[in-house]
Amino acid sequence: MIHLDPRFTALISVLFIGMGLYNLYVGLKRLRASQARGYNLVWYKQVGILTGIEYSLLGIVLLLNLGISTGSFPDSLAVIIVPLYTVVLVLAAAVLVLILLQGIAASRRRSTKATTAPTVQQDATDNPVRERTPEEQAAQDRRRRERRKKAAAARRRQSGRA
Repeated sequence: MIHLDPRFTALISVLFIGMGLYNLYVGLKRLRASQARGYNLVWYKQVGILTGIEYSLLGIVLLLNLGISTGSFPDSLAVIIVPLYTVVLVLAAAVLVLILLQGIAASRRRSTKATTAPTVQQDATDNPVRERTPEEQAAQDRRRRERRKKAAAARRRQSGRA
């Protein structure tokens, strides 16, 4: 088994806890902003919040492991510390599984969103689409061309060819 310097382990655990608290702060801030815009979101489906919880739990696991391995805890507390260590480790694994499931679900949503066919437009009275005048058709075609040009430019920028 690899034995690391306890100071290094403590530094890494504090770093994990700090990153966890930062991710929690940013995730909650984004959640509140989304709810202010009218979206009905729940905290356990937000990857940022889950990542913050995961980092914090990993930092606690490292600190508990450090305390157990260096003998910092008295033997009388071993009855409490070892099960606590196990519970926190299992919670960290459960949150990791939630994060992975959220990532898989998001990638599925993106792929189905990209492959779905556009729906037929209907006007405000839910009647079938009326025929457009030539001016309206020309304006719609112009807007569609502009959107396509912008999308192509964005794809080029993202792929590094622009």
